Amino acid sequence: MRLAVLLLAVATTDALLNSLKRLVRRKPQQPQHASATAFGAFKDFLAEQQEVMCNAVEALDGTSSFGEDAWTRGDGSHGLTRVIADGALVEKGCISTSYIQGTLTKARAEAMCSRGRENVKAGDRFEAAALSLVLHAKSPHVPTLRGDARCFVVFDENDEPREAWYGGGCDLTPCYVVEDDIRGFHAHWRDVCKGRYQDMKQTCDGYFYLPLRQEHRGVGGVFWDDDASADADALARRVLETMIASWAPIVARRRGDAVAEAQRQWQLLRRGRYLEFNLLNDRGVRFGLSPDAIERIMVSAPPLIAWQYKAEPAIGSPEARLVDVLRKPRSWA
Repeated sequence: MRLAVLLLAVATTDALLNSLKRLVRRKPQQPQHASATAFGAFKDFLAEQQEVMCNAVEALDGTSSFGEDAWTRGDGSHGLTRVIADGALVEKGCISTSYIQGTLTKARAEAMCSRGRENVKAGDRFEAAALSLVLHAKSPHVPTLRGDARCFVVFDENDEPREAWYGGGCDLTPCYVVEDDIRGFHAHWRDVCKGRYQDMKQTCDGYFYLPLRQEHRGVGGVFWDDDASADADALARRVLETMIASWAPIVARRRGDAVAEAQRQWQLLRRGRYLEFNLLNDRGVRFGLSPDAIERIMVSAPPLIAWQYKAEPAIGSPEARLVDVLRKPRSWA
């Protein structure tokens, strides 16, 4: 019975990868400058891609499906939060889309200016659209996958787009170091991001870092922001279209591995680090925090977490090897 399930999972994964490769080959027409039309097209793409990605994850999981929670605010902001839980593969996951509009506060405008956006000021009207994904697997042998893509537009006094930029990324947070899995993940993103991979990899390593722990959250991937280049829209689309394909081969190889209780406890401890980063260091979480959004922010948190006082893995153990890698980022592709 177990062999049949594994064969079905592999077959499902192969079919999914072939489908996603066809999506990668598709070359949608892209605008070469910021415009309200380009932003609207990107919003529509996010809604379509959310459905594609949810279907792909449900096929991988095989037992559970996504629920839906649509939300709106009085200022016209809206979104769709989709959550999957207690599946054969995914213990908890979310794939969410959001469209936010409003006026920049002084603090937010200053934060953007500090990253090089000189033509932004408090009081400017803005719109933002994003898709974000987090998948926490049940097995400690299957890493957590996180990814997103977003577009941010600031308007002038005539309500015309003054500046627009894109950002996003995809990264892997394992409990154990399996070199072939990590190298394959990074090779995927090297191919998708082409000549930009090395810079995006370094940015990812720099961003997903817990300074109080002096360790990185995971083994990285790609991350970028403030991208106003001519191919920014196309890159954001490619990242989303191939995100599940970067994870699916690892799922096929690791989902059936036996799990000891000590490995499960290690997984819960590592999830504690994941939440620490989100609450203490993540810029997107801080940007989105508000009384009406707290559930949508915390939906990306792992379902079960453990903390132990001064927990240190045994020297020479597989757990210690992970910590070593997290403290010294490596070149994987």
